[in-house]
Amino acid sequence: MKYSLLKKASGVFTTATFVAIILPFSATHSLAEDDKKFEHTLTVDGAYYLKSDYKKGGDHFAKVSGPFDGILAKATWATSYTIPTPLGEGALLSSADVELKGSMEFSPLTIRPIVTVTFSPLPFLLFDAGASIGTGWNLLGFEGFCKFQNNKYENLTPFTRYYHTHWLGATFQFDTGALIEGDWTHVILYTYYQMIYQGITGIDKGTFWAWQNTEGYVNGLGYDFTAMIGYKMPLFVEMVGIMANLYGQYSKKDYGQFADTYNKFMIAKLHFIAKLALNDKNSLIVSTTISSRRSFSTEHTKGEEEPHLVKSGREWYFDRIALSWKREF
Repeated sequence: MKYSLLKKASGVFTTATFVAIILPFSATHSLAEDDKKFEHTLTVDGAYYLKSDYKKGGDHFAKVSGPFDGILAKATWATSYTIPTPLGEGALLSSADVELKGSMEFSPLTIRPIVTVTFSPLPFLLFDAGASIGTGWNLLGFEGFCKFQNNKYENLTPFTRYYHTHWLGATFQFDTGALIEGDWTHVILYTYYQMIYQGITGIDKGTFWAWQNTEGYVNGLGYDFTAMIGYKMPLFVEMVGIMANLYGQYSKKDYGQFADTYNKFMIAKLHFIAKLALNDKNSLIVSTTISSRRSFSTEHTKGEEEPHLVKSGREWYFDRIALSWKREF
């Protein structure tokens, strides 16, 4: 999810996802090589957003209208434990394993623990399941944890309501370097599909809420699809790639009384990414993102107005420049 200190915009895709996707291709991490079952990592995400004012109408592109619209700040500590679960003696089946991972995520507005279980029956196929629960607060006018009522977002009291997510996902990943030997033969292909339920306890179905300064969420089951193609090189700039991300709700009924006007919507994002290999323990992901959001048939300036407007198309805009630093211990 997009965790923002000062930025109001819809989205669930974070710079941390770049790290989770790209780093496994940077080095072989089987237990047979390093006999390392425990791994500890610290990931720090940051981003800078440019301002793009809303425009009414159908499908269109909104130009950059200002030099600043917010920043992102988040840190995540993670510990994982890998259990070998070989399914056979062959080269493919012998590398099967289960990874148990616990994370603690901090932002200036929220805190939440995350638990994930990943099963890798084959090197190119992974299945994962996970859950998280957290709470938030509101700081200096920024909405870490809010409910939409009386035509505005009103603060929720920390530790009386809880944000929670539950998901199932499947990953297919492939490196052409596994078939063609050489330092310059690594084309990375990656796809991930996730079913995810997210909500806030004590919030009625169809009620909008805000989490980590992002408005427009509702309780319900959604999807998140990611596809990436990248090229890995034996250089300081270790990988470059293009990633597409699509997500939304399965049913417009999740939006309650606003289902037929606000409507369900597939948000699309396009990320241009590069991974820098700082050293054996540290890496840095640099990315720029073009995003899309609902456009409406009438002019508006604030997110609080959107539930009462009629969706008329898709608005594309330049979203952000992001960094994600990861340290392995």
